Amino acid sequence: MKFWLSPAFCDTAHFTGLARAAEEHGYEGIAIPDHLFHPVELSSPYPYTPDGSRYWTKDTHWPEPWVAIAAMAAVTERLRFTTNIYVAPARDLLTVANQLATAAYISQAAPDGHHRVALGVGPGWSKDEFTATGQPWAKRGARLDEMLDALRRLWTGEVVEVSGPHYTLPPCSITPTPNDPIPVYVGGISDIAIRRAARNDGWIGIYHSVDEAKSIMDRLRAAREQAGTLDRPFRTMLAVLAEPTPELCAQLEEWGVTDLLNAPWMADIKNMQAPGPSLAEMTDALAAFAERYVKVAQ
Repeated sequence: MKFWLSPAFCDTAHFTGLARAAEEHGYEGIAIPDHLFHPVELSSPYPYTPDGSRYWTKDTHWPEPWVAIAAMAAVTERLRFTTNIYVAPARDLLTVANQLATAAYISQAAPDGHHRVALGVGPGWSKDEFTATGQPWAKRGARLDEMLDALRRLWTGEVVEVSGPHYTLPPCSITPTPNDPIPVYVGGISDIAIRRAARNDGWIGIYHSVDEAKSIMDRLRAAREQAGTLDRPFRTMLAVLAEPTPELCAQLEEWGVTDLLNAPWMADIKNMQAPGPSLAEMTDALAAFAERYVKVAQ
């Protein structure tokens, strides 16, 4: 089992120090959350609370993910990075393509290196973000599918022409681009999200009970079988609402879970108010967690 950190609701100034500590203590990677801004009133309810309210306040940090990832990649050598999750359809195609390609290229650290970046992506739940950026809210799932196809082509660095119902580009190319393809992990638990994940390189979730994790893994396997992708590498990442004992990790791996997300300093998400824990508190917590669980799983 691989372990990833989630620095949601934490001070962005601590990210590079957190990345160094995570690498030192054997974590696989860091997953960065994404929101563009703080609307005073929500047009769409937050889907992960019973009443649709947000856990965070206007002072909570939501940094631009690829800037944060590039900064952390520059101070590490092995650590991997993804987003959980990046609302790509709320941005234009070329901005997404260029930001990801640049962050991945920086993470290579050498012209002949291998990058350490993956795109964790979803269509988004907040209509306000689409309105503010001038991107259509309707058919955002179909737009995401079309965008992912175009992104994979743009990330090769070759000349690409895009002519679809949602995106159009004349023959063009972008630079820099990484040496290797950028994996795409899809978020969400709807049937559409599960099918979209099965067509790509993995699935990424938030916090789920053990029973929920089993159900999701069963659905993913069935969707991958239907899509004919069972023979491809596939990453499945989530936080589980249980102690990650060796026995539980073995059971989760048998079901298909490859990576566990955690934030060892976060006892209660509802108490994570800005500015969040100090860097010392986070590094002490992740070191203790690594000693108890990460090193045991390696």
